[in-house]
Amino acid sequence: MADGLPGRPARFAGRRGPLAGLLLRNLLFSILTLGIYRFWGRTHVRRFVWRHTVLLDDALEYLGTGGELFIGFLIAVAALLPLFAAFAVLQFLFADGPQYALIALEILYYLVLFFLIQIAIHRMRRYRLTRTAWRGVRFGLGGSSFAYARISFGYSLLTAATLGLAYPWMRVATLGYFARHAHFGTAGLSLAPNARWLFVRWLPVVGLSFGVPVLVIALNLGEMETVTGDLEVYGTAGVSDVLVSLTLWPLLLLPVGFLFWIRYRISEFRHMVGCMGIGATGFSSAIRNPFIFGRFAVFVLVMAAFGALLGAIAVSMATGFGMAGSASGVVAAVLVPALIWLLSAGIIRILFLDIPLLKHVCETLEIANAEALDEVVQSSSAIPGYGEGTAEALDVGGF
Repeated sequence: MADGLPGRPARFAGRRGPLAGLLLRNLLFSILTLGIYRFWGRTHVRRFVWRHTVLLDDALEYLGTGGELFIGFLIAVAALLPLFAAFAVLQFLFADGPQYALIALEILYYLVLFFLIQIAIHRMRRYRLTRTAWRGVRFGLGGSSFAYARISFGYSLLTAATLGLAYPWMRVATLGYFARHAHFGTAGLSLAPNARWLFVRWLPVVGLSFGVPVLVIALNLGEMETVTGDLEVYGTAGVSDVLVSLTLWPLLLLPVGFLFWIRYRISEFRHMVGCMGIGATGFSSAIRNPFIFGRFAVFVLVMAAFGALLGAIAVSMATGFGMAGSASGVVAAVLVPALIWLLSAGIIRILFLDIPLLKHVCETLEIANAEALDEVVQSSSAIPGYGEGTAEALDVGGF
């Protein structure tokens, strides 16, 4: 991986080889310690990424520790256990009750869990910002985790009620809350995006996501009436023949919807960066659609090729040891490669998707009035004493 373009205000100077070794070591130690080492492993990865991300010839610093993440995780688990226990007890008490009571309990449980996830997101970002420094000056995030959760929760319900149409307003509201309470030293962040501008670019995603199911239903109304009638008369017998005759070709358009979603996120990222400022310093991004699509394609191909390679090796070994067709042969040929593939998916994602995207973002970033950052001094705002906690316990966030 190249060290970045000369003369650019930002660059990522890390190389995939050393990072791959670090990720593999973290995976091995995490397995040997039953997952406990992952807090320290994640810290090592962040330090690698931060110190190789260079802005105006000065690298970022990551100041967090594995111990802080581990303590935060233990605190979060202790806080979440009563919720899980209460839900289990209520499930037991309502087990013989009416079905609608169990459904209402499930809905309430997942709504509470979703609200907690929003709290976790705010606390996670506050921890990461307070543990990030540049030129010796820390970033920070104020505000209330509960206030952010209320905003995110409310807009999420509105987005669901409008079948996704309110999503751009949710993004503007949640990211705007972060920006209003974030700071770099004594300089505050600002963000003034245009939700209507985003909405125009979001419409194709929503239109395709809901248009495909509607089209499938419209093309198969007659067959569905037949299936309903056969169920009433014959039960499930013979229904499979009708199901095979359904017109399902519109489902092939769903991958196009994913491509539309990627295109929207690219537009949203460029718009948000262009609307963001730190004090008197402004930013703009020129990330390119072909590059982003290309990196996603490479990631998918690498994942597929790695899975096929694992499968071929496993089948070859099972055949060589005379286990083909036996139960142990099935385990060797299916379950073991699948487990290895899942454990390696995060490493492959970081190496072939996350890091190339980060490098591209740095290379296409422009900074206006950068000299204003020289006047920023360290803020005296308090910083949290432990790690991401609830985010770790609920598995929220990346590296």
